[in-house]
Amino acid sequence: MKERAVKSAGITLAAQGIKLILQLGSVAILARLLQPSDFGLIAMVTVFTGLALQFMEGGLSMATIQRDQITHAQVSNLFWVNGALGTALCLLGILISPLVAMIYDEPRLTLVMAAMSLTFLIGGLSVQHDALLRRQMRFKTISVIDIVSMAAGIAAGITAALGGLEYWALVISPITTFATKTVMRWLSARWVPSMMSRGSGVRPLLGFGANLTGANFIGYLATNITPFAVGYIGGANALGFYNRANTLTTIPSSQLLPPVMNVMQSALTRVKDEPDRLRRAALSLMTKIAMVTMLVTITMYATADWLVSLFLGEGWGEAVEIFRILAISTIVTPITTFTAIIMVAVGEARALMRWKAITLSILAGAIVLGSFWGVMGIVLAHCLSGIFIRMPGFLIYSSRYQPIKSADFFVSLFPVFFSALATLVVVMFLRNSFAFESDIVSIFVFSLISLNIYLVALFFFKKTRLEIKDSFILLKKFLPKFL
Repeated sequence: MKERAVKSAGITLAAQGIKLILQLGSVAILARLLQPSDFGLIAMVTVFTGLALQFMEGGLSMATIQRDQITHAQVSNLFWVNGALGTALCLLGILISPLVAMIYDEPRLTLVMAAMSLTFLIGGLSVQHDALLRRQMRFKTISVIDIVSMAAGIAAGITAALGGLEYWALVISPITTFATKTVMRWLSARWVPSMMSRGSGVRPLLGFGANLTGANFIGYLATNITPFAVGYIGGANALGFYNRANTLTTIPSSQLLPPVMNVMQSALTRVKDEPDRLRRAALSLMTKIAMVTMLVTITMYATADWLVSLFLGEGWGEAVEIFRILAISTIVTPITTFTAIIMVAVGEARALMRWKAITLSILAGAIVLGSFWGVMGIVLAHCLSGIFIRMPGFLIYSSRYQPIKSADFFVSLFPVFFSALATLVVVMFLRNSFAFESDIVSIFVFSLISLNIYLVALFFFKKTRLEIKDSFILLKKFLPKFL
C-alpha cells in the first residue's frame, strides 16, 4: 500500500508540476490583458458558484471512494442524484443571478452568474466517473484529464481576452475546462450508468454524502466569507487585488495539495480499521506536509514584491502587502485539510461538519471585527484567526474522533514551525542586506537561501531529520518507477 501510494503521489506531483506552469503562465498573461476590476467582477460571482459546486457533488464522490464494497446499481443511483443536483443548481443559479447583481450593485453580474451556472449542469454529469477513477487509484489517467482540460480552459480564456471580450474571458475559461473534463472522464472510465433502481442499498451512501456535503458547504462559506467581505467593503477593484494575490499564494496548495490529498485519502481509507498503523502513517505524512508547506510560505513571504511584479506586472503594487499576509495564512490549509481527511477516512463526516460550523462562527466574528479597519483589517483577521485559533482548535477537536491525540500533532509540528520561524528571521535579515536588479534572479537566489537555511534548521531535530531521510529513501526507491 505504501509503495502504491508513493507511486501514485509521484505521478500526481509530476502532473501537478505541469499544471503549475500552466496556471502561472495564465496568471501572468491574463493579468496583462485584463484589468483588476475584471478579476474582481468574476470573483464576486465565484463566491456563489463555488458554494453551489459543493452541493453539486453532494459528498457522493467520497461516498463511492470510501465504501469497502459498492455495486453498479449503487453508483448508477448516485450518478442520477448528481445529475439532478447539477441541473437544479444550474436553474437556481440562473434564477438568483439578478439577486447577486443587486447584492453588489453591479448589473453586469446578472448575465455572468447565469453563464457560470452552466458549470453545475456540465460538472454533475461526471462526478461518479471521477470517483470510480479515484477508487481504482488511476491517478495517471486523472492527471492527464486535469492537464488537458486545464490547458483547454486557459487557451479559451486567453483567446477570448485577446479578442477583446474582457471579463467574459474569465467566464469562458471555466466552462471550457468543465466541458473538456466531463467528456474525458466518460471516455476514460468507460462506465455507463443504468437506470435508477430501488433496493440497491444506496441510502447509507446518501447519508454519508449529506454529512460530508454539509461539512464542505460550511467549509466553503468559511473560505469565501473573506473575499465576500473584501468585495462588499472595498468593491470590485479591491477584490481584484485580493483575488490575484490570493490566487498566487494558493497556487502551490491549489495545484499540489488536492491531488496528493486524494492519494492519501485513498490510502488512509484502506487502513482505517488499524488504529496504530493509521496513527503512524498520518503523523509521518502530516510532518512531511508541514515541512513542505512552511518552505513555500517562507519563500513567498520573503520574495512577495518580486513575485507580484514578475507575474502580475505593473499596476499591481497594492497586492503586495495582501500577498504577504495571505502567504502566512497558507500554513493553515494543508494541515487542516489533512486532518479533515483523517476524519473522513474513519467515517466521522458528521463530527467534521460540526467543526466546520464552529470554524465559520470564529472566522465570521474575526472578520466583523477586522472590517472596522477596512480591507487590510479583514485580511489580517482571516490570517491571525486561522493560525492562532482555527488550526490548533481543529487539531484538539479532531483528536476525539480518531486515534491521533492532539499532543501527538503538536509534538510533530513544533520542530517544523520553530525551524520555519528561525529561517524567516534570517532570510529577511539577509534580504535587507543585499538584493539584485532582476526579479527572477532575486527570487531564485533567496529561494535557494531559504531552502538551505531551512534544511539546516530541520536537521537539528530528530523527528524532522528522520522524516527528511525517509523522504529521500522513498524518492530514491520509487523515482525510477515514476519515469
